[in-house]
Amino acid sequence: MDLVNYIYVGTHILLNIRAKNRCIKMFKTPFFSRKGVIVSENPIATMNGLEVLKRGGNAVDAAVAVSFSLAVTIPHLGGVGGDFFALIYDGSTGKVNHINGSGYAGKGATIDLMRDKGFSKMPVKGAYSVTVPGLVDALYNMWRRFGSEEWSRLLDKPSKIAYRGFPASHSLSRALNMLGGELAKDPGSRVHYPLNREIHPGDLIKFPALARLLDILREDPRAFYEGDVMEKMVEYINREAPLFSEEDFRSYSSEWLDPIKITFKGFEVYEMPPNTQGISTLQMLHYLEGLTPSEVEPSSSERINLFLKLFKTIFCLRDKYITDPRYMDISISKLLDKEFLKTALKECIYHPTGSGGQDTTYFAVIDDNGTIVSGIQSLFYGFGSKVTEPTYGVTFNCRAHSFSLDEQHINSLAPGKKPMHTLSSPVLVGKDRAYAHGLSGGHYRPQLHSEILTNMLVYGMDPQTALEFPRFVWNIENGGLIIEDGYDLQGLGYKDVEVKSYGSRLGVAATVEYRFDGLRAGYGDIRGDMYPAGLV
Repeated sequence: MDLVNYIYVGTHILLNIRAKNRCIKMFKTPFFSRKGVIVSENPIATMNGLEVLKRGGNAVDAAVAVSFSLAVTIPHLGGVGGDFFALIYDGSTGKVNHINGSGYAGKGATIDLMRDKGFSKMPVKGAYSVTVPGLVDALYNMWRRFGSEEWSRLLDKPSKIAYRGFPASHSLSRALNMLGGELAKDPGSRVHYPLNREIHPGDLIKFPALARLLDILREDPRAFYEGDVMEKMVEYINREAPLFSEEDFRSYSSEWLDPIKITFKGFEVYEMPPNTQGISTLQMLHYLEGLTPSEVEPSSSERINLFLKLFKTIFCLRDKYITDPRYMDISISKLLDKEFLKTALKECIYHPTGSGGQDTTYFAVIDDNGTIVSGIQSLFYGFGSKVTEPTYGVTFNCRAHSFSLDEQHINSLAPGKKPMHTLSSPVLVGKDRAYAHGLSGGHYRPQLHSEILTNMLVYGMDPQTALEFPRFVWNIENGGLIIEDGYDLQGLGYKDVEVKSYGSRLGVAATVEYRFDGLRAGYGDIRGDMYPAGLV
């Protein structure tokens, strides 16, 4: 054996050992507990959620506190101007519920308008890329159904840290330094973010405008969609892009939808239905149902060749059929039919589109009752549209970028329509345990989900090893292969291969586990700032 990587991660030491060019084992300490556990991408958010659990709140209460804390501490990944989705596993009944907090295009958002403004495709930044933000209503809607604590109390800590300030994480400082030039083009962003200096990890960051908003939302969360907050947001967006009416915000409501599921290797795998690409993860697992370790080794070129062939089919199906379900002309059952998928494997081949986007943050909560919230929130790209309403510090998403300006495309732009959405986070329920899993990754999410879940359920890796195992993706922007160091590349059927050093930010993942004998566990990726912790 030769030691090829020795990386210090926080207080943990990662040993990446290879034998015969195969990655054997990597270590980062999970958190085990008999009580509540939380994993999020910021320690402040994780600790705020644990405080809720400690005083008797349930997983949904804690999730609200975690989500708003993330919106303050890593606003480039999942701020209040973005969207939120969750799968909620009820530890008492075993039922899985789904809340869809994605937004739709404004009444003024038409293909003709975009073409009149000179766009040949949907922009990735600016006011024309914005949809109605769904995060605030989705969290409130989730709390109204399942929460147990007083709503205002859950926003207390997020409001205080926004007002008093908090130490910048590596993630936020890097994002501000990299994207500050783009943010500075928007007057509201110049007011809200510290763009006049280089930001270092640990620097104190304050968001008084956002604190003002959170104080208002503590009293009335619907104030985000009604009254002065809404009026200021609509006015600010419409200065640049005449997209929204006040009614677009007033009429917005997140949706309770039935999750979709398949059976894979003894687990019921639940995912989020369209308009998300959660169905793409389930389609991948359907294709891989017969995968065995004896035939395809986990770090082999055979695995890469097999998966990449499937990736191309899955993305072809996604872009051909998936959008706002009100506009779809094919059923979920058809898209998950095995015979349909066999035919698609021969006929449906995806071609690169030149679209990426993967700035998202995932978190998961397990409480003492075994209830799990698998939550994911995003602005799509870093700081979304780069447009910020200055009075209340709302940086808007750029989800409208996912629309097509081709009238014949299933995902074409239309007023009041939701775009195909990249967010999803599966929940797996077996005979003796349940898992929740998620990651950043944008369009690559189904690829990375399928790799990590097969690491666990096919190759028998424990969740921590499954998270830390090297990854690869088919690059939908140019058709090449992006791969982390650690695979046998002999026999690889691709010439355009970009090999990244192990530990690249090829998705930042987390998994939580609830064993029905009472053990709870949180597992965090080494590729980002995932912080698992729990009650003892």
